[in-house]
Amino acid sequence: MRATGIRSTFADPAVRVIIPIVFVVMLGFGIVVPVLPLFARSFGVGYGAAGLLISMFAFARLIAGPFAGPLVDRWGGRASMAAGVTFVGVSSLLTGLAPTYPLAVAFRGAGGAGSALLFTALMSYLLKSVPKARMGRTLGLFYGAFNVGLIAGAPVGGVVAERFGLASPLFFYAGLLFVSGVMYLWLVRNPAPARASSGSGEAGSGTSVPPAGLKSLLRRRAFLTTIFLNFSYLWMVAAVFDTLVPLFGQESLSMSPGAIGAIFAVALATELVVLYPAGSAADRLGRRPVVIPSMAALAVLVAALGLAPTPLAFGGIMALLGIASGYAGVPPGAMLADVAPGERSGTAVGIFRFAGDVGFVLGPLVGGFAAAALGFRAAFMIASIPIVVGLILAIRTPETLLPSVEPAP
Repeated sequence: MRATGIRSTFADPAVRVIIPIVFVVMLGFGIVVPVLPLFARSFGVGYGAAGLLISMFAFARLIAGPFAGPLVDRWGGRASMAAGVTFVGVSSLLTGLAPTYPLAVAFRGAGGAGSALLFTALMSYLLKSVPKARMGRTLGLFYGAFNVGLIAGAPVGGVVAERFGLASPLFFYAGLLFVSGVMYLWLVRNPAPARASSGSGEAGSGTSVPPAGLKSLLRRRAFLTTIFLNFSYLWMVAAVFDTLVPLFGQESLSMSPGAIGAIFAVALATELVVLYPAGSAADRLGRRPVVIPSMAALAVLVAALGLAPTPLAFGGIMALLGIASGYAGVPPGAMLADVAPGERSGTAVGIFRFAGDVGFVLGPLVGGFAAAALGFRAAFMIASIPIVVGLILAIRTPETLLPSVEPAP
């Protein structure tokens, strides 16, 4: 039963430690995000410059991503996480104290580099600690804690900013980061890789994978499929959810910001409900039986959004899109656990996250330009193309979850 599965997943010490830490980190991030544009405007800059303060964090994280993985492999998870969380915390503190706008942008950008190291270390720890037979369910909880923390932080950030000033959420964020760092160092030890029971390597090989560098990883079809699935999924999130949906709702359907927010809430709720069942299905049935139909549904629903004639139909498609998004979002990380070599998991995670960050950066740019030049229907169709490519790659890639001696409870 589902409850039993969740209890069984939480019985793993690695999960009991990491999930609360992820929640605390994302709670702090959620506190900061809604206030950042207002904080930037407090320096007297325009809307474009205010956007730069936000995008600089993502850009720095993108640039630092390929370097974060090898650093995690070299330093180990505990030292890397401590360095990453300290870097982000100090940068947040300095951003709040910055006397000028250029310094605020520089300090915020430095935090993006620390974030790349922080989340690469967390993901690498899970890959080394959690058996593959439970990885899908673990990631369902991981992403759930990620989303819930982000959502819970938003209203807190508004209250904190109103009560203590626009810089105060940055100080709260720094404090929560330092708390999560102390939790990690106190509770976590560098694990011995828990991968022997379920095998490793290319799907169907039945052999363990020797230590591998970047070139070796990029020669593996299963790994290339995995990182492209992450690219296409985060492309979809940024291009569709973050860009086209609010623009289409306002411009084509004359929806108010409140109505658009309500539709987002519905989609997010349906996604949260299915995250754990998606992980459970990926563990019981394999990754392909989950990722193939969910990516197909995602492509169809994204294309259909531009055809919605009314706000009610738009909301119904968004609710279904939340379900498809929940099921499609879990398998790539589980596939990464299947194909990444334990000795170089940091490098694999770094590449995986870098691909996702590229999708997250390019998606809004392509979606916005396509909507302006070709209209919303074409823009949604174009946004579905990487999803279709990911679907084709998934169909052509063998199952990555090999039979395990440890049954999934």
